[in-house]
Amino acid sequence: MAENAQDRPQQRRIDAVVLAGGQGSRLGGVSKADLDVGGRLLDRVIDALRPHVTGTIVVVAPQDVAVPAGVKRTMEEPPGGGPLAGIGAGLGELEPGAAGDLVIVCGVDTPGLAGLLARLVPAALASLEAGGDGALIHGGEPEPFDQYLQAAYGLGALREALSAPALAGPGARPGPAGPAGPGQSSRAAGPPPALHGRGVRRTFRHLRMERVRASQEECLDLDTPADLTYWRQRLG
Repeated sequence: MAENAQDRPQQRRIDAVVLAGGQGSRLGGVSKADLDVGGRLLDRVIDALRPHVTGTIVVVAPQDVAVPAGVKRTMEEPPGGGPLAGIGAGLGELEPGAAGDLVIVCGVDTPGLAGLLARLVPAALASLEAGGDGALIHGGEPEPFDQYLQAAYGLGALREALSAPALAGPGARPGPAGPAGPGQSSRAAGPPPALHGRGVRRTFRHLRMERVRASQEECLDLDTPADLTYWRQRLG
């Protein structure tokens, strides 16, 4: 007998926020999203996300970056606020959802995303089922470290972390606390306070994240001409 949709257990919605608003200064000021790595970089990242996303993909990028059909675009205001401000802007474009839904957060400079997601998403869903806050990639050089921009977060945990007061430190400005309640939409919650200039690691390090180990090569960001050469040889 065929299974009816109403007979299935309720699934968590999965959205994605792609950060593509950086200036690419170490690459001569080029648009990373438009780099050719055996295909346009932004298109490769979105193609990697599509099999996993059941909700919305939001790209945080300026207007001169073309976004594929069916993908939303936004930008932090004012531009240049850093990745945390970009995440906040992306969350503001998501439809209302439950606190237990999942949000994949990644930079556009992650050409190896497809292979990472195959392990990251199941680990994040398992973490949420066990009462955790999601999962992140643990890798890099010269020593492996937590990759908070190669991660999948519980929506409620992500909102709460962004809404908490900024911790003291360079570039941090305190903002009023006020985490969104379970099931409250990001739009209803309003824009997160004082995200411009706040550090990602400082903001997210308290979250209970499962670590998914990855090699230096597969989680390598595309930041420099040498990185570009590596990824073109691997993917071209």
